[in-house]
Amino acid sequence: MRKSIAFAVASLSVLVTSSDATKKTVVITGSTGATGNLLYKRLVAENVYNVRACVRNVTKAKDLLKCTKCDESEGIFEGDIKKPDSLTKVMTGADVLVILTGSAPACTGVFPFSKCIYHEGAYPVDLEFKGTKNQIAAFAKNAGGDLSSKQLMYMSTMGTTGPNTFLDKFGNGHTSFYHLQAEVLVLASGIPYFIPKACGLSDGEGGTNHYRVGHDDSTFSEFTGVVKRDDVARLFVEAIRSPEASNNLRFDTCSSVLPWDKKTTDIEADVFKAARYPWDKAGASKADAIIQV
Repeated sequence: MRKSIAFAVASLSVLVTSSDATKKTVVITGSTGATGNLLYKRLVAENVYNVRACVRNVTKAKDLLKCTKCDESEGIFEGDIKKPDSLTKVMTGADVLVILTGSAPACTGVFPFSKCIYHEGAYPVDLEFKGTKNQIAAFAKNAGGDLSSKQLMYMSTMGTTGPNTFLDKFGNGHTSFYHLQAEVLVLASGIPYFIPKACGLSDGEGGTNHYRVGHDDSTFSEFTGVVKRDDVARLFVEAIRSPEASNNLRFDTCSSVLPWDKKTTDIEADVFKAARYPWDKAGASKADAIIQV
């Protein structure tokens, strides 16, 4: 009887392991940040992915991610994007990398007269540019398998089409410029990418607004453009779920402030399809694409 029970438990363990092995493994960097935290919780709640949070501060992770052991058994991996060797474990065998790391200036005063500074080692060149480069390299080196089957996702910012924007002037950090350089790194990797370029970020529950989608800052206003962090997290969730619809998209996104715009319920159709350039329509023939231009 004991042998039967032991065999049953062992068999169950194999089944669980096998089941977990078939799940897509998603790595989130910047998971203790405001947007990363929301994405992490959404993916964990879906319970269809192996979710790994790459964190620099385990104490902060325990508070924000509500982990117990806060170790690798719970999908919590210590790593520092400025230290490439520390990223090996979390990237090993990964299928998706969502890069949500970024710099944040400390500002005093009332906008637009704020005075902002970046802490040493946390400038946009350190995190947006060099940190992104380290993450892509670690992912490409350790993910294993065919990189064309992977997904590389990066949250960028709007305002990258003009030099020396008001964002660039914060602390003289040139954050829009370095976000754009990070995008170039993602595009040059050869890995299927997803790059939403968010406008001003706000708090609050997502799913109540209409997404505005565009390119080249066409939907961006320096003073009124806002999208909820939770709505950005929803974009990433849907992109992971539907790679055939989201792969190789780079687009601006804001929330509409027009009262007659209905909230977006079908992200794949109303965001991803709308964001794809006419000459790059998914599934369209070359002739169709030319006609649509």
